[in-house]
Amino acid sequence: MEIRNWTQDFPIGRALTARANRLGIPLHGTFELTSRCNFSCRMCYVHNMQNSGELKKRELTAAQWLEIAEEAKRCGTLFLLLTGGEAMLREDFAEIYCKLSVMGFRIVVNSNGSMLTDEILGCFRKYPPGRVNVSVYGISDETYRELCGVEARARVTENIRRLKAAGISVRTVMTATPYNCHDMEEICRFSREEDTLLEVGTYMFPPIRLNGEDCGENAGRFTAEEAGRYRIRWERLRCTEEEFHKRAEGKIRECRYLEEQYRGRTAAEGEPVWCQAGRSAYWITWNGKMRPCGLMTRPEGDVLEMGFEQAWRKIHGETAKIRLPRECAVCANRKICRVCAAMCLSETGSFDTRPDYVCRMVDEMKRGYMEDTEVKI
Repeated sequence: MEIRNWTQDFPIGRALTARANRLGIPLHGTFELTSRCNFSCRMCYVHNMQNSGELKKRELTAAQWLEIAEEAKRCGTLFLLLTGGEAMLREDFAEIYCKLSVMGFRIVVNSNGSMLTDEILGCFRKYPPGRVNVSVYGISDETYRELCGVEARARVTENIRRLKAAGISVRTVMTATPYNCHDMEEICRFSREEDTLLEVGTYMFPPIRLNGEDCGENAGRFTAEEAGRYRIRWERLRCTEEEFHKRAEGKIRECRYLEEQYRGRTAAEGEPVWCQAGRSAYWITWNGKMRPCGLMTRPEGDVLEMGFEQAWRKIHGETAKIRLPRECAVCANRKICRVCAAMCLSETGSFDTRPDYVCRMVDEMKRGYMEDTEVKI
């Protein structure tokens, strides 16, 4: 089964990002328009509907978002992600989207696919987004009901087809959990038949944004070992057996080489943040807090009080001081592992503490690679 990937759809972005990282330019922005959602997914890190009316009153207005966008544009933002919650739940989503489009941003929209109206689709036709990422949680209403608390499969499928018919690029995103993992193959087949891009995630962040005491806990996720096994299962699905074999062999050779290089070594300190977060990217929450990414609770700057530029300078400067765990700097699994500052913080409450869950997940992934290669460690 051939699965199209999304990472090559805008290759110039990599060059621009590398330059922005060096210069500290906020090239990539995320506007979290709301924390409200019409789904109640078990593993969500931001959704909060216990008092949706009060939350709605505290959301930034359309005028505030557009004022922030003007400042962001002056500071160098080009790529903009609109997300939530469910961003299309806002009655003024179409207004915000159209005005942001006219400003010249390359916009991507995250959605659960259930709230696409004729008005929003008309905006997309007039001002096509770079892509719409649609979360597909299952292949049946039973799975949707078990994981999300709603029956929405038919509506999501119809809206994906409406987007495709309008010429909009769609990426299907599957968040794999114990409640929908049995649908992984069918979702891959659906993506192929509908000609969408596809990504599957098996690691779920603990929801520390909802409760800072939930470090290392997420009731809706796999065990670490299950997450590793399902990651390997997804990698097998996305390519041919020959391609997976080559990938597995390459990963194990890299691990063997690094084990020899790092034997007996310790690191004086951990490495700095290596991804875009806080270096060329920021996330603004539904109530106006700027953070390096949406999975982190700190560092933080209040955009309404400080203004965009000052908030960016604050989180950019504080992100530069973050150091990851020392153990990760000399770990032989680092070519397999995707550990980041957000993972460390949400798993352990600190940036420089090794996240055991992630380590166990990666160990399981390595076992999966080793089963498919003659190269041994």
